[in-house]
Amino acid sequence: MTANLGPSTGWSPPPDDQRRLQALRRYRILDSLPEQAFEDVVQLATTICGTPQAVVTFIDEDRQWFKASRGIKGEETERGIAFCDIAIRRPDEVTIVRDASQHPVFRNYPQVTGEDHLRFYAGAPMVTPDGFALGSVCVVDVVPRDLSLEQVESLRALARMAVALLELRQRELEAQRLLAERELATRELQDYQRSLEARNTALAEEARRDSLTGLLNRGGLEQATMGGFWAGGGQFTVAVLDIDHFKRINDNHGHATGDDVLRLVGEQILQAVRGGDVAVRYGGEEFLVLMPATPPDGAITVIERIRQTVASHPDLPVPVTLSAGIASGQAGRDATESVFERADQALYQAKRRGRDRIEVADD
Repeated sequence: MTANLGPSTGWSPPPDDQRRLQALRRYRILDSLPEQAFEDVVQLATTICGTPQAVVTFIDEDRQWFKASRGIKGEETERGIAFCDIAIRRPDEVTIVRDASQHPVFRNYPQVTGEDHLRFYAGAPMVTPDGFALGSVCVVDVVPRDLSLEQVESLRALARMAVALLELRQRELEAQRLLAERELATRELQDYQRSLEARNTALAEEARRDSLTGLLNRGGLEQATMGGFWAGGGQFTVAVLDIDHFKRINDNHGHATGDDVLRLVGEQILQAVRGGDVAVRYGGEEFLVLMPATPPDGAITVIERIRQTVASHPDLPVPVTLSAGIASGQAGRDATESVFERADQALYQAKRRGRDRIEVADD
């Protein structure tokens, strides 16, 4: 069935236009990029109907927008002068205007009176499954003409095809949205897991370290010397350091001053030890430095640098000296505990000999 417009037809939005516009926007088609499937629709329309021009057009609130066009310039026109705005008001019909220049409604439209010289128009509404006409597949010519019944039915079929493309496109966009949401949720979960792992690592690292000096504690020492710590073989050295008369510092100057001394001594040890060494606050005012692949002479150089730096440090609240004992062993032969005991005995020897000095245990 076709509809030929009478003289009473004019432009004004239909009563249910807001619902129609809501349906249109759900498809997210307006102002989208060109798509070959819709280009194919207009090519078929011109071939079937024998017209030089065809358009797939959507009627927005105050404009008609061209999704695909053939033989027509521009991307949109005002809705008030759109032939397709009239066509969508008859969703069950194909609107045909044989000669717009003789039509009482369209003869004064600018595309009829102007250089476009529009004469013939036929538009098949694109009607959604829920009954909303979003726009039309239309063919246009610059000369008056008619369409056969077969051409009219073919134009109607192309309009149905365009709606099917819209439905398929909407499902694809929805699938893309869901996929993007899943990917976002996956990334957020991965970020959260990494954050948890980082916090757990930070907590584990915090548990390994002395909160006052930042050096490893006894638990950290045990972890640091597990596995392949001594795998390099060769001679290794253990140094035990002790702050001289530390109880006197606490008694005379207070525990806050004592904490400042411990903190600064820890900083100097960290700055002096080498990359492979392990520095530990072993307990109270006692510190431990393990130096793999290091003979006694190399260890003496490191510990003496610490001792001298602490003794001359300008930021210490009171004069501070260190005593140290050093002992060496052979990796794979000597147990670390026995070397530590010998270094501890050397430390007591340094204290008995006047403090502020380094003693090396006999092999």
